[in-house]
Amino acid sequence: MLFRSVDTIANLTHLCAMSGTLFDLQQYFEQVNQTHFDGFLEAPVLRWNSRLRSSAGRFIPGSRKFWKELPPVIEIATYLQREERAHELILDTMAHEMIHYWLWVRRKPFGHTGDFLKKMREMGVSRYNPVPRLRPFRYVYGCSCCQKEFPAKRELGVLACAHCCKAHANGRFDSRFRLQLLRHLTREEGLKLIHERV
Repeated sequence: MLFRSVDTIANLTHLCAMSGTLFDLQQYFEQVNQTHFDGFLEAPVLRWNSRLRSSAGRFIPGSRKFWKELPPVIEIATYLQREERAHELILDTMAHEMIHYWLWVRRKPFGHTGDFLKKMREMGVSRYNPVPRLRPFRYVYGCSCCQKEFPAKRELGVLACAHCCKAHANGRFDSRFRLQLLRHLTREEGLKLIHERV
């Protein structure tokens, strides 16, 4: 199979942006398929996913379970539609997920393998999501012994301070060092705390 490496994803962006239908996943798929896979790939199920936050997309391989065939799926994060560079980001994400799909169709390991990275560089595709949606911290827990604070995005169960358990209980859980909920954070406080830690 021959691949055209002349047309990178950046070159394709303006073609999809000029299309009549806004954010048509099928159109993005066909454009990348023709340019980089010579039309080799059959379209999987393509859909938007409003629950994706840290990743911009995902590939779900097809399978056969209990005599029922499940088709492969490519999902793209809905929030990308609202980004300033939406067309470019959607196209880049679609291309990234299509590499996973292409490897899967060829019955090769479809993770971020050497083959994946080679094809990714050839196509000019990003490996990581450049615009992840970060969830803010919502809670701050603390250890009453060492006074250390632990921000959390969700309520924690029964946990203890690892530092204090190692220092005073031979590394075993000890309820004396159980983390206590200190305060709830506003969304703004939680986002600020995330950016301070990055």
